[in-house]
Amino acid sequence: MTSNNWFAVGLASLTCSIAGGCAMDSSSAPKPYKAEVIDHLPPTTERGEQWLVAPRNLSLLEDIDTLQSNFFSVNLGGVIKISSNFGSLVSAELDSTSNRGRLRYTVKNGVIIPRDTSSLLALSSFYAFERTINALKASTGLEPQSLKEKINGPFNLYFEPTILEKDGAHKSFYTIKFNAAFNSENNQFYLFRRSEIESIPFSANIKVISHEFGHALFKTSFNQNTVENCTLPNEAELQTRREDKFFRGRWSLEYAISGLNEGFADFHSYVVTSSADIFAELNPAIANNSRALNGIKFNFSQLGNDSACAGRFYCIGTLFARSLYNVAKRYSNNRAELMGFSRRVYAALEKTAENMRKSPAVDIIPFANQEALMCKRRDRPVLTYDGALTSSFLAAFLQSFTAGEEKKLLCENFTELFGTTGFAQKVRVVCEP
Repeated sequence: MTSNNWFAVGLASLTCSIAGGCAMDSSSAPKPYKAEVIDHLPPTTERGEQWLVAPRNLSLLEDIDTLQSNFFSVNLGGVIKISSNFGSLVSAELDSTSNRGRLRYTVKNGVIIPRDTSSLLALSSFYAFERTINALKASTGLEPQSLKEKINGPFNLYFEPTILEKDGAHKSFYTIKFNAAFNSENNQFYLFRRSEIESIPFSANIKVISHEFGHALFKTSFNQNTVENCTLPNEAELQTRREDKFFRGRWSLEYAISGLNEGFADFHSYVVTSSADIFAELNPAIANNSRALNGIKFNFSQLGNDSACAGRFYCIGTLFARSLYNVAKRYSNNRAELMGFSRRVYAALEKTAENMRKSPAVDIIPFANQEALMCKRRDRPVLTYDGALTSSFLAAFLQSFTAGEEKKLLCENFTELFGTTGFAQKVRVVCEP
């Protein structure tokens, strides 16, 4: 079926009505649980990607009424207080006193049938996250249990919460970037209320959920599973920062690093779903084809030109994601090889931050500009400054990439897409055999 008519089919599957006296009796649902959910079928050589509503096993689900599993849980409703956001990365806290929602369903022939759209989407969110977790070892080499121990507990997904500003005032977010988010400080994912621009709601879209999970993996690899927030310096601290390329919290707010984070997340979405267009399910009038891995072409020198790419720091990420994707395409008919490449990408990311402290990567890193020194984020690129940071990152990433032919292809793609500004000639020594 096409993505545009999922809603009609979905409602047709909600066969239980209140008038019919449907009950929510979890004891009648056998384990492993099976539920009707929205599922994504990857593209094949004969057809494009497809969406459908169908029964699927929820093998990780331990309790249908609480949507709990060993590795993650889906929490319905609640209130979160947003203090800041940058793209789909947020800083927020949960209001523990807020009421939570509840799943509405019936059981028919052993299959959990959601009774309303929100319940269908919540179950679909669980299923999408389960599929992402199930791909973890193949795509990164990490066992789910090891990741859980690394982050000190399971992930929490908050489904359709009410959003408040930190001061308590209501605030609505209906922009494309803010229908899903990851809070790296608390390892929490937020799946916001669906909007009319989404033919497949982001909260049930595995392409979006696996993208957000990519941010968690960037944290555990490049950021070494730490969160270093930038704090305003006093005069003495400010002078120290001017002489320290690696002061605490710098990478958390640099425009270029934020973009590279988004790029890895887009690549991870492709690895999990085999889809090169994370926003294919948006209204065509708003869809951002410059974000697609096989979309409108542009290069680093065009950043800041909205007619080439209007996605701000996401544009840097797209160039990184496309470089990885252009190498990964050679494995499009061999999923095992694709996953092997993905593991090598993740392993290289784990050493990238460390390598940025070594030559040649460290030599090109600029000292922080005034905005970064004062913990301020930019909304537009500064090509020379950001290009020095991407040059350092890409060189450090390549230094840990051991596969010879893949490394050669990555160097070619970085050279083509980032040019001499975003992948400076002086760091390309890492590409030499």
